[in-house]
Amino acid sequence: MSDIRCADGRFTGVPKKYDFSFSLNTTYGCGGTAKVALFPRSETEGTAIFSFLLNSGENFCILGCGSNVLAQDGRFEGYVLSTANMKGITVPEHCRDDVVLNVASGVKVSELLSFCKNEGLTGLEYLAGIPASVGGLVFMNGGAGGKYIADNVVSVRVASPELKELSAEDCEFTYKHSTMRDIKCLILSVKLRTRRSEPRIVATNILKRLADRRSLPAGRSCGCVFENYCGVSAGKIIENAGLKGVRIGGAYVSPSHANFILNCGRSSSDVYSLIQFVKNEVYKKFGITLKEEVCFIGEFK
Repeated sequence: MSDIRCADGRFTGVPKKYDFSFSLNTTYGCGGTAKVALFPRSETEGTAIFSFLLNSGENFCILGCGSNVLAQDGRFEGYVLSTANMKGITVPEHCRDDVVLNVASGVKVSELLSFCKNEGLTGLEYLAGIPASVGGLVFMNGGAGGKYIADNVVSVRVASPELKELSAEDCEFTYKHSTMRDIKCLILSVKLRTRRSEPRIVATNILKRLADRRSLPAGRSCGCVFENYCGVSAGKIIENAGLKGVRIGGAYVSPSHANFILNCGRSSSDVYSLIQFVKNEVYKKFGITLKEEVCFIGEFK
């Protein structure tokens, strides 16, 4: 580890950013700062940093595109391990119909689909418009339109802290869940199954999916806040509880889609308070305990 760390305990040879701003690096657009964010550029750097942080007892979080998180206000006394610089997509040569891509965890959905469009690879267009990294999608088995990334996953390479190649079965994918949420690990790369197609067909499919998403609420949010309950839309449950438009400070429940909580202020505490208020009101009215999709970084009261 001597080639990664310097004498003062910070990492050398790896891009870093001090006083890292969560408000500038999450889709909610709020939250405080972390003392330093580290941006590994390879599996080797990512594994070394993750292993050190895990073994040192340092407080840290892993961040992709910041699209499904809410970070605390004030100072997060710990490291951010960002996958933003972990890039790269490779495709085996001499493959015909089925094509398995090896995708680094920091690749954005938009970058992945641009690659697929250029190469004429279909099967992932349903992801269009999701502001996430591939690692983040796999972590929570994200998806859209009734399809989930688990349907395309062949295997996932993780540091846990030792390197492991998890098969799709090992990942134990269920609704909005994977085994990676239950273990301490860093997702390094993912093998995804696609099929040969025509670039124009892939491009058309992407445009259709983007058009479908235009009806979603605009503004700073994490997308859907809560998981659906026993197959029933969480948004419908929240709407039936009469909570559309409810506001706490700079946060409010979308009037058009009740599972979206939008942020028009600067306080993560307002967003968090509204999430808990909605959860409590739904329980009081229906006896239903909604489960948050959003992941929390730091401490909330």
